[in-house]
Amino acid sequence: MSKGKKLFSGLLSLSFSAMLLISGCGASSSEPKCAELLDTSARDISVSVSRIDDLPADFIMGADVSSYLSISESGAVYYDFEGNKLDMDGFFGLLKQSGIDLVRFRVWNDPYDEKGRGYGGGNCDTKTAVQMGKSATAAGLQVMIDFHYSDFWADPGKQMTPKAWLAMSDDEKVAALESFTADSLTELKNAGVNVTIVSIGNETDNGMSGEKGWTEKCNLYNAGSRAVRTVFPEAMVAVHFSNPEHDYVTYARHLSDCNVDYDIFGTSYYPYWHGTLENLTAVMSEIAEMTGKRVMVLETSWAYTLEDGDGSGNTVSHESNSSDPFYSFSVQGQADEIASVTRAIADVGDAALGCLYWEPAWIPVRYYDPKGSDSDRILEANRKSWEKYGSGWASSYASVYDPEDAGVYYGGSAVDNQALFDFAGYPLDSLRTFRYMREGHEAEGLTLSQVIMPAAVSIEIGEDIREYLPMTVRGELNNKQRLTFNVEWDEAELAQLTAVGEYTVHCTITDEIPGSDGTPRRVMLKVNVLPHNLLTNGDFEKGDNTGWDISDPLAGVTEDDPYRGNYALHFWSEGKVEFEASQTVTADKNGEMVFSMRAQGGDLGDGHVVRLEVINNSTGQTYEGNVTLTGWQSWKETGYYADPDVAAFTVSAGDTVTVSIFVSGAAGGWGTIDDVFLAYKE
Repeated sequence: MSKGKKLFSGLLSLSFSAMLLISGCGASSSEPKCAELLDTSARDISVSVSRIDDLPADFIMGADVSSYLSISESGAVYYDFEGNKLDMDGFFGLLKQSGIDLVRFRVWNDPYDEKGRGYGGGNCDTKTAVQMGKSATAAGLQVMIDFHYSDFWADPGKQMTPKAWLAMSDDEKVAALESFTADSLTELKNAGVNVTIVSIGNETDNGMSGEKGWTEKCNLYNAGSRAVRTVFPEAMVAVHFSNPEHDYVTYARHLSDCNVDYDIFGTSYYPYWHGTLENLTAVMSEIAEMTGKRVMVLETSWAYTLEDGDGSGNTVSHESNSSDPFYSFSVQGQADEIASVTRAIADVGDAALGCLYWEPAWIPVRYYDPKGSDSDRILEANRKSWEKYGSGWASSYASVYDPEDAGVYYGGSAVDNQALFDFAGYPLDSLRTFRYMREGHEAEGLTLSQVIMPAAVSIEIGEDIREYLPMTVRGELNNKQRLTFNVEWDEAELAQLTAVGEYTVHCTITDEIPGSDGTPRRVMLKVNVLPHNLLTNGDFEKGDNTGWDISDPLAGVTEDDPYRGNYALHFWSEGKVEFEASQTVTADKNGEMVFSMRAQGGDLGDGHVVRLEVINNSTGQTYEGNVTLTGWQSWKETGYYADPDVAAFTVSAGDTVTVSIFVSGAAGGWGTIDDVFLAYKE
């Protein structure tokens, strides 16, 4: 996972209500008081989690808690479920009691500047791993060491060489990595830390320690593996990649071709970035069958609120919200996400080894309320702690090593709202999800609070609406748990969809509804019946480019993110995005024509162009409509069906009309076009 402040995701808003006094902050006269009010409602919520059957006997429930020590040193306090303050031994004991089997600690080579000032992110070196590892081992937990082989964060976009290795040749770097790994693991072994898994690199899709070629990366993997086999011969060796939507089959082939010695093929999986759970299961199943290795999810997380607790902003926030996610932003939403991802990797079968939650303990040092009377002093105190103890994602001292990211965006935790503890350090019931997944647990007094209305459906006149109707709907319970209910549609209403226009149809939930008195629950769906499309394959449902002349092979019809149906015109380019798609039709009668187009996407840069152009070649009459793309699934529409005031244009039988789509934008831009319509106005 990229840990900087530059990443955002399309997510939904959640607000809190109960506001109570916070305790345990600003106890001395030299410390600022915490914000007067802190929402404590989240800690009172009980979650429901279904038991996951048929887990492999050695399946691991884990968590990365690398930042814990620096947060504690900064003065933050953690509590157990009875409200008792916890020391470090008690903290790891709580994790064990909550069903966690293993904790992961990241290790950087030298996360300090020339004056010994830490880069932040927990200042995670071997010493901190030893200190936390001893307490974790005493609590009966297994320990995983996550070597980044960098002096600071390593992820798909950033794999920087440690300072001490910059001038080394490839062979010297291989030797240095093996020596560093062996020395670090020896310190852990001598301290009695129960190391059972070692990751040789972190999200190394695009490189490791400054090396980008697969041959060079594999030489480094094997150097790390040799050290693990020497120091901890019983431990398992993991490789770690970032996104199951990437070409993991090719990755696995490279590892095989280079004879890399490893046991676990690991992936990160964050729902807002990394595709569907079905794809996660399918990809990891293919990798397990192809390689004979165990597979794991090494990172996942979800937010229980969109509020920020430390004054530094979060990657998942109100500002980054643009769509309705499958999981609610709540304590129950966290439990749902953890259980769903765990179930998805467990569905691989015996090869599945586990699922780890990322940084459940990265809470604010002090709770910051921007409306509090002491907010300025609290924020300043937080900043001092982030700098002194490394308890923010990056300190200003990291700028000498990472000037483009940490040098600009240094600050506090970007994930405090994804912790399994609230902003004051009290555990949320979602922390017990790891235990509940083995036992099952149902919260008491559940009722259905709302049904999430299905997205509107558009069909061409004459199409069978049943092909597009959802057969399930989502409902949200009073604890924010989201369930899927089967439905039956009102056939009498469906039979009326015989003319162009907007309609409302209803379905009835057929499943048992928690808290229901048995009264049938009906759900509304809006249906837009569109005229017959004169374009060939205007909705791209033929699954290919039929009918369209497309100027760039990087744009084509795929199953990626359609608005309606199964296919859409998808585009992406590593370089500048630049393409045109067009087709020409001949009017077969006199009349008026109307037109429209939908598009979604992002990363196209300022001033990008996504334009629909319609020309009557016989008269020269032209229509142009532009949209600005703002993110994934944030659909924009131009043309008559978006704005009925757009004038239709007159055609005579035999006129030719050309419909063109123009897209131009920055390198790395992406998106989809769907439902391009040209039709006679009814």
